[in-house]
Amino acid sequence: MSQGFGHLRVPARLIALLCVSAVVLASCGTSAVVVKTHLDGTPAISISVPLSAISCTLNDVCVTVGTATNGDGPTSVAEFSSPKGNWFNLAIPATFPTLLNSVACSGFECLLGGSRPGQDLLFQFNSHGHTLMSVVPPSGGIGITALTCNATTCALVDSGTTGEPRFSVSSDAGTTWTNPAPVAWAKGDAITAFACGSALECAVGVLSASHAFSLYVTTDGGATWNESTTPSAWTALTSLSCVGERCEGLASTSSSSLLVRSKTFARTWKSVKLAQPTAALACFTFSRCVAVGERSSAKPWLATIHDDSATDVDLRYVPSPLLSVACGSKVCAAIGVTTLVNVPVPS
Repeated sequence: MSQGFGHLRVPARLIALLCVSAVVLASCGTSAVVVKTHLDGTPAISISVPLSAISCTLNDVCVTVGTATNGDGPTSVAEFSSPKGNWFNLAIPATFPTLLNSVACSGFECLLGGSRPGQDLLFQFNSHGHTLMSVVPPSGGIGITALTCNATTCALVDSGTTGEPRFSVSSDAGTTWTNPAPVAWAKGDAITAFACGSALECAVGVLSASHAFSLYVTTDGGATWNESTTPSAWTALTSLSCVGERCEGLASTSSSSLLVRSKTFARTWKSVKLAQPTAALACFTFSRCVAVGERSSAKPWLATIHDDSATDVDLRYVPSPLLSVACGSKVCAAIGVTTLVNVPVPS
């Protein structure tokens, strides 16, 4: 048994079919039938360190990370789940202060990224052996800002010593990286969305200090970037994922949350209005997704989506709104600040 199996977590379980009700889901006049079911939350191992990011491999192992900062510096935690939904502690090396802020998974490996004093910090997790090892990030970085992976390609954005963002791509799950290419147009902006459909096609969504949203796309592996036209009502784009030319994401407007889909790699979009304020979205196929967020009075909310129809799910033992969600091939998992929720993929 590896050191990663320090703590067994009981998975959230789908308990029973409860009731059927109808609500209207606004998307080109379509209606959505909502079927309520139960899912149970599971407490995170470290209640004192909030979870902040989650991702799942294509062989259905999920990894979540979080960091808390106190007078002694940042403290990071990580957990991983088996395909059956059991959660285990993933021990982070304690030889230096670590700040983990992102995780991205490919076929059977995950990258955990962040920073340590004056340097990029990058770990590689192998879902077969449940091992975690340090890997060498692109040289000259002082902190990884964003990570993304699909079945064949991983990419990252980090900060150079001058504070200018840089873009790098890996075709071997983070073992080696291309030379960092500067992305000066993103300096001073917050990255809200990051996804690659291939080693050459990637998209980055940014929010400026004045809260203006922009989406940039490269089709040549980061050598050049062009701003992509997005609907004027969008105030942000998050939860972006792409496979080939197909992308899904979560767009925000001043009054609603939208599931948005593109078959032209972020050039044109179709949208589905979501019934609740949505914090994150993940898809296991182009037509099937899971959305999480909160209802009124800060109550957690989770729904599965098939095409343009949403299925609300009742949650138990989930004390706060859900923050993020990720999907593998057959399972999804969501996190709150101190809670894990396993989501069986509907048949």
